[in-house]
Amino acid sequence: MGRKTIFREHIVRHRWSYLIGFALVTVSSLLQLLIPALMGRFTDSLEEGALGPARIAAFALGIAAVAFGTALFRSISRISMFRLARVLEKRVRNDLFKHWERLPVQYYNNQRVGDLMAHGVSDVGVMREVTMGAYYQVAEAVVLIGVTVGAMALSISPLLTLLTLLPLPLLTFMAYRFHNKVMRQSEDVQSAIGDMTSRVQEFVAGVRVVKAYVQEKAETAKFEASNAQAVHTNREFVKTNSLFNGASQGIVGVSFLISVIVGGVMVLEGGITLGEFVAFNTYLTLIIGPIESIGKVMNTLQKGSASEKRLLEILNTTPEVTDGPDTNESIARIGGEIAFRGLTFKYPGAKRPALRDITLHVPRGSSLAIVGKVGSGKSTLVSLLVRMYNPPIGTLYVDGNDILTVPLKTLRENVGFVPQDGFLFSSTIKDNISFDPKPHSMDEVEEAARLAQVYDNIVEFPGGFETALGERGLSLSGGQRQRVSIARAIIKKPSILVFDDSLSAVDTETEDRILAGLDRVMKGRTTIIIGHRISSVRRADQIIVLDQGRIVERGDHDALVRLGGIYADMYHKQLLDDEARRTDSREEASNG
Repeated sequence: MGRKTIFREHIVRHRWSYLIGFALVTVSSLLQLLIPALMGRFTDSLEEGALGPARIAAFALGIAAVAFGTALFRSISRISMFRLARVLEKRVRNDLFKHWERLPVQYYNNQRVGDLMAHGVSDVGVMREVTMGAYYQVAEAVVLIGVTVGAMALSISPLLTLLTLLPLPLLTFMAYRFHNKVMRQSEDVQSAIGDMTSRVQEFVAGVRVVKAYVQEKAETAKFEASNAQAVHTNREFVKTNSLFNGASQGIVGVSFLISVIVGGVMVLEGGITLGEFVAFNTYLTLIIGPIESIGKVMNTLQKGSASEKRLLEILNTTPEVTDGPDTNESIARIGGEIAFRGLTFKYPGAKRPALRDITLHVPRGSSLAIVGKVGSGKSTLVSLLVRMYNPPIGTLYVDGNDILTVPLKTLRENVGFVPQDGFLFSSTIKDNISFDPKPHSMDEVEEAARLAQVYDNIVEFPGGFETALGERGLSLSGGQRQRVSIARAIIKKPSILVFDDSLSAVDTETEDRILAGLDRVMKGRTTIIIGHRISSVRRADQIIVLDQGRIVERGDHDALVRLGGIYADMYHKQLLDDEARRTDSREEASNG
């Protein structure tokens, strides 16, 4: 069940705190009413010649006391309500991040990083502005305008009050007319910010490619275009705000003009005293601020509504990969037996299945190698094993249990997955290797690094295992990133190990050392290896060849070579390539 509103839920949750804040605002507003009354009495006393030093001092002390009390209650109310805004900001960001973690990989395939960052920073910041400034200003405006208008009508003149306030309903009409435009421009601003953020993120991630292809000028031009669009959308938004605020102030000016003209005539005709006229205009001054801020408040509320709408679209996105009603919570450990039974899988929105009629049994503790052309479905097969996507019901089993009934936490804790890209976080090498809910000692980290054949590289860095990596671990070579990723999987001591073409960036000599080190790790563990080099898969107990999503060959290395099919072709071509490289090396050595 998705969330229908964020603001309303927040107000209901903290209703007593808001009521206290509203009460404090009311006290502050009531105290402010004493100042016009004192100013009126002071003016009448001055006109009557009844002011002496003591009376002047009494008026001064009275006004000072009222001002102090007003400031005190106003400050307490602002602190109370502003604190709630920070509570909302923290909760929404936490909820948003937790929900992002639950969303499937497919969701992120269709999203730009810059847009997601704009949602998490800018949209949440707008919501904080609404609950911090707009809510307080609305509460103050409602209370202060209400009590002040009441005081003006009851203590001075209902007619003058009515005439003075006649232009003010135009503000409501203007807010209504500007509403859709402000909403649209707010969305344009957020979209422009997201586009510009995506451009920066993409440049940082691909800076090596940009420099290698001398594309600095082209990238600068693209960023300048995004930046210009962001400035343009913000200017349009500011222009709309300025028009609204200017018109609001003009309407307030008309009210003041009516007060001066009509009030002045009433003083001359004896309808009200000069002190009452001064008090009336002081009352009017009190409500000018709240009335003028209505435009700003309305625009902020509309921006907040647009931001809430965007955030709700994310929070109401239902995670497709999650524990369902059939999940067996008693499954706490996985042995490692895997069975595919007639599995056919198609990505959401795709026209053709990525996998077709896959039937395969991987006994516990055995090894499986998967080879095939690019796009044949190799990575898709192992992605289903860790439920990056949901396989159809009854097509994939682990230890005899339909994988959809195995708790996600149990499944992923027991699978050590090394992805093809070898992604690393911008923290230390130690943190990347020990990236696991369970704590690991330094000895375990070092042992995992040795098994992955990356220990010698790490200790040569100035900071050793405490060396901080750059964005996405780009301060390491491709082979080093892959080996650190392998160490991260090894340290978990999982029941199932999955290597998705994880040795593609290392040379054959290093590959041999890694595979030799992994022999000890793989004993008793089910292991799946995806590879393009025959050298990395030939030791597997069984090998399958995928082509257009189907298993077209299966068997061990020797059987597949004798079969003379796709696998044998790959094997013989790589033998020829290896022989050619050895010949080139010998010729270079002899020439040298």
